[in-house]
Amino acid sequence: MAEKVCVLYAGHAQDIGDLAIVKDGQLCGTEGKEKRLESVRIFLETAAKLGVEYETHVQDIGWLPTRSNGEESGSKGEGKRIEAIRIRLTGEDAERYDVFYGVHVQNIGNMQFAKNGESTGTEGKGLRMEGLRIIVVEKGVELRIDTLDKFVKYVKPAEPAPVPAPAAHPRKSGHGYLAVCHGISSDGGWDSGCVDGPYTEAGLMLPIVKVAASYLRQWGLTITTDADYNNNKNMLATVAEANAVGADFYVSVHCDYNAAPSGTLLIIYPGSAEGERFANAINASVTARMGMGTRGVMQRDDYEVSGTNMKACIFETGSIRNDINKLLDADKYGFALAQGIFDGI
Repeated sequence: MAEKVCVLYAGHAQDIGDLAIVKDGQLCGTEGKEKRLESVRIFLETAAKLGVEYETHVQDIGWLPTRSNGEESGSKGEGKRIEAIRIRLTGEDAERYDVFYGVHVQNIGNMQFAKNGESTGTEGKGLRMEGLRIIVVEKGVELRIDTLDKFVKYVKPAEPAPVPAPAAHPRKSGHGYLAVCHGISSDGGWDSGCVDGPYTEAGLMLPIVKVAASYLRQWGLTITTDADYNNNKNMLATVAEANAVGADFYVSVHCDYNAAPSGTLLIIYPGSAEGERFANAINASVTARMGMGTRGVMQRDDYEVSGTNMKACIFETGSIRNDINKLLDADKYGFALAQGIFDGI
């Protein structure tokens, strides 16, 4: 049985000074108060043979030398912001654990977790890091910033199948729902989803879903989608409509804002074998046809997979930062998505 690992960390924040030590996913710093983190220090409490080392990327300086086991990294008292961070485990037991870390960044908000030495933040974009959360877990656990309180097991993705040349499709019957979700928000306003420069999640996903819906209809399926009306429904409404029309499957299409890694990510209801097969078929088609990496299939109790009455998955098509060229190719991506859905049913 693996030893428990408690990660403790503290920092120095603009206009606040030295922050109290927090641990295991608690927030160090602030969120939405426009206060930069200027330095951090990280250490572990565990009987395992583990240490921790880390670097910070600081305004006007760049990456600072590696610090470890409670040493301070940053520019405390110099009025310079931390812009990015990377953290690694060291020691004999390092291969048994993963360190995850998520940051809250100016103009972006909470970014998804990075892990094991990946850089997260906005290196080179001049945005301040305001908050930091860190957690160490055994291998085989995957985290997102919005699911810190409920760890979810990682499901190894299926090996991508060889991709045949596009061929005439035998027609299939069935009713599917393709959701964009970002667009009209629950309060009637506009929800753009994640944003990077001129690109928005709502704007990128709409043409991809339109293309996918068109192919699936050509191949004999009945498709209901909010993309027909330019993202006119929020998540609650798309789930309700999918249930009301008696859809056989539901796919909600998104992209996320990841510094690293890039690639696809699929989310299914925990324990759903049917959902896993469906998600793996979509993933195999897209990763092979688009030449993309993948972060696999994740089991998580999200409303879009728990509130739907049919096999369902949430499909993160890639990172708006790292996969933008592929996401802009709506015709190719839409075909790959449609083929994966067709294979999956």
